[in-house]
Amino acid sequence: MFDLFIYHLQVCSPLFLLVIVGWALIKGKLFDQTIVRALSGFTFRFLMPALLFSLMSRLSEMPPVDWRVLIAFFGSCIIVYLLGRAAGRFFGLDNTGKTIFGMAAIFGNNVQLGVPILQISLGNEAMPTISLLIIFSVLLLWTTAIASVELGKESDHKDFRKIARSMLQVFKNPVVLGILTGSAWGMTGWELPGFLAGTLNYVTSATTPIALIVVGMGLARHSFSAALPKGFTISTLKIVIHPILVYIIARLIGLDEITTNACVLTAALPVAINVYLMATEFRSEEGAASNAIFVSTILSAVLIPITLTLLGVRL
Repeated sequence: MFDLFIYHLQVCSPLFLLVIVGWALIKGKLFDQTIVRALSGFTFRFLMPALLFSLMSRLSEMPPVDWRVLIAFFGSCIIVYLLGRAAGRFFGLDNTGKTIFGMAAIFGNNVQLGVPILQISLGNEAMPTISLLIIFSVLLLWTTAIASVELGKESDHKDFRKIARSMLQVFKNPVVLGILTGSAWGMTGWELPGFLAGTLNYVTSATTPIALIVVGMGLARHSFSAALPKGFTISTLKIVIHPILVYIIARLIGLDEITTNACVLTAALPVAINVYLMATEFRSEEGAASNAIFVSTILSAVLIPITLTLLGVRL
């Protein structure tokens, strides 16, 4: 088993080294936040949708998605979210703070970090599963956060239109559009014309390194020391408890090996940088969110290879 762990550590190390490169570029003041915002937008709106379109355009060649993966993943999300809110209560937080705590414990970096890690460690067969989880994460998690905050308000003024708008925003998400259009093309069984396929290959070959460097650049904004007890609690729920619960539910409902591995590894991903944006928007627990992003990303460099080892993944 130790040899298998070393193998996965060697496979994952280049990915996390790219994250460190991005972090060092910002800490070394070679680039400023203007560049980070531009690269983040470029990655999110163009590179990642192109990669997911390319992967999903071969959908007809891949095994069908087992929709029960939504039960395993989001069933565990409900449990972990409630555990997060309970932990928030322990720290004496108000309703909004408990919502941030709960959301941080289930909202992983599924796109910029998750897609490259799953593609390299599990292969293209895992892409339909993580694509399905990305779509429903975009739809459900932001909506749940907004609904929890709005419904938890003590005043009578609750903005239900804000909840509805968050559900509709999923169809404007570039990553979701890349998945949906790629899947639609893949179901036709048609091949892309050679010149288009070649161009797309050039674009997708740049996606993984740039996306991981951008993750590191974003990480440089966050602190290890700010609200460390809260951040460590969130990180434990996100990258330890969440994948364990997903594995248990996946086994109980009889998911196959590749689907189980894909949803467990997705659950083991560190806290998404979007959680900090959520905390900033709700003006609550920015320090805890910032620390959880930093701590969980650093720890996942070791915990993801451990997860792959315990799952017995071999390529």
